[in-house]
Amino acid sequence: MQKQELTPDLVSDLLARVPERFLHAATLYSAFRGTPRSTIDALIKGTLVAADDCLFDSAQTSAERVIRMKAWAKPEIPWRMWDAEAPKPPSISDQMQQRVESVSRKQRASFEALVSRLAANDGWLIADESGLPDAELEIYVSAGHLQLQNRILYDPLQVSPASVQELSRQRRGAETIRQIEALLADRPGQTAPQSEIVALVGENSLREVLSLGVIARFSIPLQHPPFSMTWVRLKAGSFAQAQSAALSTVQVDDEVWEQLLPLAGHLQRESTDSASGARALILARTTTAAGAAKQLGLQLESVETALGMGLLPSFDDPDGTRRIPLDALQALITDRERLSVLHDLETVRAKEVALALNQPLVRVLRWFRREKLKPSRAPWGQIKGRWKLPTDLVDFRSLLRTRYDELDAIREAERAEERARIQVERERRGELRAKLVAAFPAWRHERRTDQQIVLHVGPPNSGKTHDALQALSTVESGWYLAPLRLLAFEVFERLNRMGVRCSLLTGEERIDVEGATVTAATIEMFNPMRSGDCVIIDEAQMLADPDRGWAWTRALMEAQAPLIQVMAPASAAGLIQRMAESAAVPLTVVEHERLAPIAVAEQPWALRKLPERTILVAFSRQMVLELKTQLELWKRTVSVVYGSLPPEVRRKQADRFADGQSEICIATDAVGMGLNLPADNVCFYDVRKFDGRAVRLLTPNEVQQIGGRAGRYGLSQAGLVGAVRREDLVHVRRLFFAPARTLTHARIAPTVPDLELIPGSLAQRLAEWAALKSIPDSLRGSLEVAALQERIELAEMLSERDERQLGLAAAYQLVNAPTRTGSRGYWQECARAIIAGQDLPRPEPINVRVRSNFDLDRLESAIANADIYLWLSQRREFEQYAPDAADVRVLRSEWSEAIDQALLKRVRLRRPAPQQEPG
Repeated sequence: MQKQELTPDLVSDLLARVPERFLHAATLYSAFRGTPRSTIDALIKGTLVAADDCLFDSAQTSAERVIRMKAWAKPEIPWRMWDAEAPKPPSISDQMQQRVESVSRKQRASFEALVSRLAANDGWLIADESGLPDAELEIYVSAGHLQLQNRILYDPLQVSPASVQELSRQRRGAETIRQIEALLADRPGQTAPQSEIVALVGENSLREVLSLGVIARFSIPLQHPPFSMTWVRLKAGSFAQAQSAALSTVQVDDEVWEQLLPLAGHLQRESTDSASGARALILARTTTAAGAAKQLGLQLESVETALGMGLLPSFDDPDGTRRIPLDALQALITDRERLSVLHDLETVRAKEVALALNQPLVRVLRWFRREKLKPSRAPWGQIKGRWKLPTDLVDFRSLLRTRYDELDAIREAERAEERARIQVERERRGELRAKLVAAFPAWRHERRTDQQIVLHVGPPNSGKTHDALQALSTVESGWYLAPLRLLAFEVFERLNRMGVRCSLLTGEERIDVEGATVTAATIEMFNPMRSGDCVIIDEAQMLADPDRGWAWTRALMEAQAPLIQVMAPASAAGLIQRMAESAAVPLTVVEHERLAPIAVAEQPWALRKLPERTILVAFSRQMVLELKTQLELWKRTVSVVYGSLPPEVRRKQADRFADGQSEICIATDAVGMGLNLPADNVCFYDVRKFDGRAVRLLTPNEVQQIGGRAGRYGLSQAGLVGAVRREDLVHVRRLFFAPARTLTHARIAPTVPDLELIPGSLAQRLAEWAALKSIPDSLRGSLEVAALQERIELAEMLSERDERQLGLAAAYQLVNAPTRTGSRGYWQECARAIIAGQDLPRPEPINVRVRSNFDLDRLESAIANADIYLWLSQRREFEQYAPDAADVRVLRSEWSEAIDQALLKRVRLRRPAPQQEPG
């Protein structure tokens, strides 16, 4: 059985099939033991709506119901639901619909009324209170529509048998508790012996109510067998008072202690000279076995053995504690012969013998076996004088202390050596960091006075890009830099329509337009040394992105163009201004206001009744496809946009929505960056997303960026932002108008010269560079290193020999390829081919007919592999190994077209979303 990965979507699947509509966190821990506890905690923390130990879908149940039921309900994950290969059982909603259809029309109204009554009481009723004749109830129970357990009538589609069993147990326990409370109410300390409680309610009933947390048990010592007595108390009462009341019933009079006073001897501790009373005197003149062991320097086990052999005088006090007179103990300490007998009882470990004799432990263990001793320890009397051991235990322990001191000295020397090594390493890294800081790009130079940065600040749909492109259209040469191929292609077409000859350059393709001196490119492809007259940097808030932000930082700080146009939201303005000041580049801020009005809806939108020209936002590919299936079942026309969709398909889907061929565009947050869609509305299906580490609430930046796509100027008159669920709409309203988080740090990545300064493999160089954080002190408040984990993991797939054959520059270029988890295997095949001087393997041809979700996955994986091939073919170092680039581009186009055609069809690529209409 192959377990599924625990994701928010899988949890949604589970909740849709649990009658109670919620799960305890402990249930997830148990079912997904292979998943790290921190991952489950993060998922739960990110998706909880109310109760702190329960996970539930607010569209299917309420927080109040979960809090009310969680004390007794025991919801369970449907059998094998975590098995990736097992078929999914139907959802509870589907089962409810099927059940209603199976009830005869004559009985349907009565049955639905009863189910509603059950729902109002959390799914159950006492059978006698159902209001229906027993004969009619028997019909529903016999048909399996309802269930009876211990005279509790319940709906198995609202509450599970395990929950009803616990409910029944708690109801029985409540009556038992009332009987116990009545008995203990007037007792001192509200406590009584357990035997009385058992006589009242029975042992099984007592055991059952103990788990309910209302009563508790405790023990008091006795001076005779069984040496302890169990009492029961009310947990709400004072434990100290209950214990005092119980002890008062077995307290021993001082006269009993006085009879034992002659056995205690006369030697008394100095600290107890003022002791009075027989009990206090006995305690002052005696010690316990543990106290004697401490004074003798022996193990407790040895002293107890000596007491059993009569080697030490002792007596039992009225509390049942064994007492040893101090004067007898003192006499033993001064009698070497008697003390030696006790020493012979002392157990010595084989490890200690090995250390004292400086012998391997395995040899000592072999000696022990030969002498038929216990495997790891033996009485001193059986081994003293053997194998050159001392004959006296004191001498043995002295030798052992000497050995321990020698070991400590060796360990201290090792620690000193390690500290010295660390110091040398610290100095080495300090010198290396100084070299890297010295090699940091000189962003401040004399040519900066001839440059100007124009920073366009404003929300989405405020005309920032339009104004910047107008400036670009008036110069002789320049660049437009985008975060996405799709956006670069859109501007490429837009400029050419404006009469500005523009070429396209992305990681996977290049379109050269004759006579073009302007290039629309993805930002990683920008060459700062050939900047032209104007550079436009779009979506500049991305300079803080951990993975790709380095490309925006490089473009902003290394572009040589006289004019640099930068578009960003207000949250990035302060950081960009600091960056410009650090390079001494004059900066002008142009503030833009939104061109089309926008508002947040007053009421949530029903999923079935979404208005036309609405972008419905979900946060996973799976949910996008589920919603597509559901809306199409409701006869709505739909386009879809998600991150792993090929850019060409995304564009076609977006164009259909723009042209009015589809009413709804279902999209992930990929829609928040650059797609000009004529949407009147943006509706959030969810306000939480899984960010690769945990499920979390959207940030104000994300809600404002995505929601701002509503009401595009020139395409729509106004915009409205909303949500499907009422509680989500509250979050949307708060986040849409909340101050966006101010960006504080841009990201930088290493250059080949940086890596040449660092010894080791490429993976080690990258890890070392990231750890050193070699940023000049003047810039540490504005810069952070990029996240390099993906590149490091790819580099670890190359051997040192591979790196030598490739050379550092080519190896570094190779690990920058656009991989994802599923395409790493193909990337490695390409790397092996390049190292061997062979042609790159062509992505495997596949059947382009999409009939299932499996086919869709395969096509998307094939396109991801094709992207790697085409990306490598665009790099000077690797283009010679990609002779089939043109054919691969054609194949990729066919696969993209197949996906687009599949998305046009009303096919169930995923399970349908819940048909209940939230809000």
